[in-house]
Amino acid sequence: MQIISSETIAKAADPHHWIDAMEIALNTIEDRDYFTPNRMHVEMDENTLLLMPSVGPDLFSTKLVSVFPGNIERNKAAINGTLLLNDAATGAALALFNGAKLTAMRTAAVACVGIRHLSDPMARYLGIIGAGIQGRHVAWLASHERDLERVYVYDPSHKSVMEFMKFMAEHCPDVEVAPCEDEQQVIVNTEIICTATTSNIPVVPDLEDLLLGKTFIGLGSYKPEMQEFSEAIFRLIDTVWIDAEHGKSESGDLIEPIKNEWIKPERIRHISKLIQQPNELGFKETRFFKTVGLGIFDLFAAKLVYEKVNEKGLGTEIEL
Repeated sequence: MQIISSETIAKAADPHHWIDAMEIALNTIEDRDYFTPNRMHVEMDENTLLLMPSVGPDLFSTKLVSVFPGNIERNKAAINGTLLLNDAATGAALALFNGAKLTAMRTAAVACVGIRHLSDPMARYLGIIGAGIQGRHVAWLASHERDLERVYVYDPSHKSVMEFMKFMAEHCPDVEVAPCEDEQQVIVNTEIICTATTSNIPVVPDLEDLLLGKTFIGLGSYKPEMQEFSEAIFRLIDTVWIDAEHGKSESGDLIEPIKNEWIKPERIRHISKLIQQPNELGFKETRFFKTVGLGIFDLFAAKLVYEKVNEKGLGTEIEL
């Protein structure tokens, strides 16, 4: 069995390979050869354990993730986890992955599928609200999906902003990073805005004029009490594009709009419909993609990395 570290995951595949793999995964949601049960949540006060299995015709994966927001104050990673990849024919374990890195990469890549299909191909300015690990990774991959000139970033933590700038200097040295004083400054200066927070109150203001004509990608809000988006965005869009149906019962950014009738349930649609039929986009210039994640993304991510690792001889082989 191979042990595949965070460093190995980062260099195994190019950003465009990640984005293409997640687009294929999104298009495979209704394929009967794949089975992905709803993920299991275990709540422990403010902390969360997630169990996410997915079964395919040749491989299956099982990911266990722990989300401990308080770790940021302890100078430790908020998200930790492991993923086990198995051979579907024999059940044999093939590889053990750093689950946090795999999650960060595949979540960023799913977000970039949204950027690919919803945003202006000529967009040059990206906004990031939430400069943590997920914010950094989506900025990195987005710089390969769009020819970005500058990324505007806001986070209440000065340390997180500094780490964001260091990360971008290492991964995207040709992209300028501009720290902002608040969320509004991010939105004013950008065409694509990605939110990657665990906020319980909207970080996107309730100001239609500020949001008009922009593309929003929501990566945070994975619990019912979390909410990154205000009512204003729902007055400007005709469709919320999603990556997983269970988001309607898990994310406050979908639960609250449905409950308050800000948007009709039938206007919440899976992004695979748009991938398959681009003319479904509609005429509204303001667009919104909400990603909550699904085990099949982990399976396709693990398969991509496992194949690249074997191709390049990067893995560490062990005997259990």
